[in-house]
Amino acid sequence: MLISFIFSCFLLALSPGPDNLYLTAITSKSGKIAGFSFLIGLLAGCIVHTTLLAFGLNEFVIKYDLFFEIIKYSGVFYLLYLSYQTYKSEILNFHPEKNNDKVSNYFKRGVLMNLLNPKVFLFFTLFFPNFIYSEIYSFKLQIFSLGIIFIVVTFIVFVLIILFSNLIYKKFSSNNRFKIFAKYFNIFVLLLIALLILFTENNITLTY
Repeated sequence: MLISFIFSCFLLALSPGPDNLYLTAITSKSGKIAGFSFLIGLLAGCIVHTTLLAFGLNEFVIKYDLFFEIIKYSGVFYLLYLSYQTYKSEILNFHPEKNNDKVSNYFKRGVLMNLLNPKVFLFFTLFFPNFIYSEIYSFKLQIFSLGIIFIVVTFIVFVLIILFSNLIYKKFSSNNRFKIFAKYFNIFVLLLIALLILFTENNITLTY
């Protein structure tokens, strides 16, 4: 069962999706330090989701539409805000290692984009319980162990994405046309994620 879970996590991390697409966009535009900061933020959000699931607190989001809608629309407005901020920002060659505020901003962006995405709540709720592997160990312990595996696999795959995207950054970061493209590609990805979240529906019933 655990082997199947690891393989599934690997495929999910590799599959094109909002997280790895935006990670590629960020790293290509701003370099590997920005990418790593965003990645650590995403994984911090995964720790929160794992904890909520282990203690059954995700039920408040899934069972009560009000909580679900608050998270959904908060996520949409946050992404629209990021899109606007990116749009009005100057097209500069950003070096995150020289600007601690920027680095922390990417970390916070990763955390908030993860926690304000109702799709992630639904994913953890639907996916993890399918891989409960023992009748001996408690549900909480198994969920935490699955969460650790998921985070480790995601980290490995996403680091490879960062390293590849950083090659693009190194090669084209001094090219003004590329800077313009990278800026508007970031905006496009943010708006795409916002659109996906906007049409997310809560249509599941918890059975555990």
